[in-house]
Amino acid sequence: MSQRKQHLNHPVLGKLVKEFRPKISRQLSKTIGATLFFLLLGVVLFIDGLPQGSVRLIIGLGCLIVSSVLAYGIIDILKDRLFVYEKGLAYQSSDKTRVINFSDIVALWQYSVKYYLYFVIPTARTTYEYTIETKDGKKIIIDEIIANEELGKYLNYELFKHLMPSLKFNYALGQEVVFGEITISKKGIKVKNVTLPWLDIKSIDISAGKLYISKKIVVGWTRIGMLRKYRQSTIYIFL
Repeated sequence: MSQRKQHLNHPVLGKLVKEFRPKISRQLSKTIGATLFFLLLGVVLFIDGLPQGSVRLIIGLGCLIVSSVLAYGIIDILKDRLFVYEKGLAYQSSDKTRVINFSDIVALWQYSVKYYLYFVIPTARTTYEYTIETKDGKKIIIDEIIANEELGKYLNYELFKHLMPSLKFNYALGQEVVFGEITISKKGIKVKNVTLPWLDIKSIDISAGKLYISKKIVVGWTRIGMLRKYRQSTIYIFL
């Protein structure tokens, strides 16, 4: 039975939704380039030093060994697989498979980099990296070799679907809901060591990997009752 057929269904995670394979990324391209460099250098030095058995022969053998080790690493990387199921993930890396149930995930960090030509002209190249933290405190990093925008959409959708009911229930009970460095409760939102009451927050937005919190600023009191007047809000940026 082929590897793909073995992963069509999982006894715990259910039916296979999507399989992600390694792609030729910048990171992998550098390794391939280094492998070819040492391979060609080793062949040249080995052939040149073969008749006399000189130092070039020894250096050539060393370069060939290095290229072999790098080539083995590339082959090992190309065996990596990420299987997305209805109820979780199976991440296969270095002959080990880590099974992750969506209900066991407590946090997901997303990191993306968009590349520009001469720092001005945008290119079509963007790299992604996802870090998954589970209830046992362990973190699984899915780097740019497998990670892409499509995977991010799958992870966000599935995590939202599985985590939101329990988060809303805990929030309704008055408990704190933690999202990494962000803590939300009925009192307000806390980021690192700064706590803002909900009444003082004008808007919350996420853009380019940053959380923007627009806070209302009190400039005075009206004569009628105790109504607050607000001026233009300031922006708090948290990385």
